[in-house]
Amino acid sequence: MKADYIKEIIKKYDEMPYKCILIDGTWGIGKTYAVKDALKENNNVCYLSVFGIKDVQQIFHETFYQLGLKDKKEIRKIAFKILDIVSVLSKKVGIAKTIIESVIQEKELFLELTKTFQKAHVIVIDDFERMNKNISVEEIFGVIDEIKRCNYVKVILIANTSEIKNKDTFDKYSEKVIDRTYEMTEHTASINWTELRIDCDFIDAFLKTHNVRNIRTLQKAQNLYDDVKLQLKDVYSDEFYNEIKLACYAIVVESTDELYYRENKQNTNDSIANVTFSMTNKLEFRIKNYYLRGVRISGNMVNIIQSYYENKAELNPDEIDVEYQIFLHAGDKANYYKTDDEMKSFLPKLAENICKENDIPKLIKYADEYLIWSEHLEVDTKQTLKEYEHKLHDLIYAEVVNGKLDYLSYGIDIHVQSETNRKTIKKLIQEIKNELVNLYVQYLSENTHSDIAYQYSYNLRQFISNSYYKDALSGKVEKLYNRKSFPIDDVTETKYHTAYNIMYVLYIENKEKFLQYCDEIKNTCDHMASHRIDVLLKEITGEEQ
Repeated sequence: MKADYIKEIIKKYDEMPYKCILIDGTWGIGKTYAVKDALKENNNVCYLSVFGIKDVQQIFHETFYQLGLKDKKEIRKIAFKILDIVSVLSKKVGIAKTIIESVIQEKELFLELTKTFQKAHVIVIDDFERMNKNISVEEIFGVIDEIKRCNYVKVILIANTSEIKNKDTFDKYSEKVIDRTYEMTEHTASINWTELRIDCDFIDAFLKTHNVRNIRTLQKAQNLYDDVKLQLKDVYSDEFYNEIKLACYAIVVESTDELYYRENKQNTNDSIANVTFSMTNKLEFRIKNYYLRGVRISGNMVNIIQSYYENKAELNPDEIDVEYQIFLHAGDKANYYKTDDEMKSFLPKLAENICKENDIPKLIKYADEYLIWSEHLEVDTKQTLKEYEHKLHDLIYAEVVNGKLDYLSYGIDIHVQSETNRKTIKKLIQEIKNELVNLYVQYLSENTHSDIAYQYSYNLRQFISNSYYKDALSGKVEKLYNRKSFPIDDVTETKYHTAYNIMYVLYIENKEKFLQYCDEIKNTCDHMASHRIDVLLKEITGEEQ
């Protein structure tokens, strides 16, 4: 049944002969929304979810206070009536208040309250399939049966019966307690999308193309867009935001509901056909092919959002800035739908951006877009690629020399699609690691007194313990085997700590060679220097010297 039809039934529930009805349907179809919307003008409604309820008596607690608070005068009368009864028994009103909390159960209060009803009151019990495992189906149906027998009380159950674990027991008791079941197969056509923070024009167009039945999925999609937009700079065009929104909806809807996923029912040994089917059935293909045809945002922009949704990566504002520039340069047509000539006229703009850009993330993004389409069109990229490599190397090297080593530890925190670009970045990172190690070693072989020396030695010590850098140190520390690396001559506190760092690196890099060298050099220095070396050796090796 359509949700709108069920809503009309619920609105007339007071007049119907039924005392307990069940609204059944899949998760997200809009059962709860439809029921609440149908009853929104009814003041005599109590809504509760059994999800999280540990004891069936809590149902009486919730119904009593929700319905009772709608008529505070009546609830006070009931309270005083019970108080008087207990006071007679206890002789003391003060004691009676305590007794009420411990002896008089909410069930009795609820039953007493229902005796005052002059018109129908509706109790909605939701999430039946999510009921606590410690509550039996028999128990809760016993409570529901007791409630529906009360004066002017009607019950609406909301459940996805396909997810109920004890289905046989449920069917057995539901037959006795539930008077009528309505199955919701389509969500309401009159959803107030504004209440869900969803733009009406957008969602109407989206649902005309994609048969989404799960309202909860649409809410998740809108939440993703709101989340993404919150992290974007408020400087982009409406067209860009709209395509971002469409991408968010496409990612969430297809990931969750799999509208366009198809089972391979072709029993064929044709390997090409099987591979083709597998490729076209991948999530990424389904998203871009069925939802995002004709959009101007790049495929990489979609990947960025998808990675964020899947908690694989953070959103990088600089990366989004570049994507926006690519979006603007794309013109009125998505790059995917351009002719060879149109794309070839677009590529020089990207090449120009590569030459002018001095921001690392932006530079990489421009290069990525350039390389993807150039390689596809078989355009010669040698000169532009050479300029890109040179510029990227200098920019990264300048950053890491100034202490921003994350570029070398974790790579570049942006999405890269081009395999050529990936290889280029990887090669440059390794080159810069080697150059940085050579810089540190050369400096420390000549100077161990300065603050810079301490920082360089400290970095080397961090490198030798880090898998990202360890390979760059292999075989490159020979120059550090000299007196300057040890706490021997002209020792200051800075030099002492610098020596510790260097000795640690040498020990990790080649234990046997280092210990042998220590024995040799201790024979060339005074007793105090020898003692300092022994102290540091104990700290480094954990062994008494």
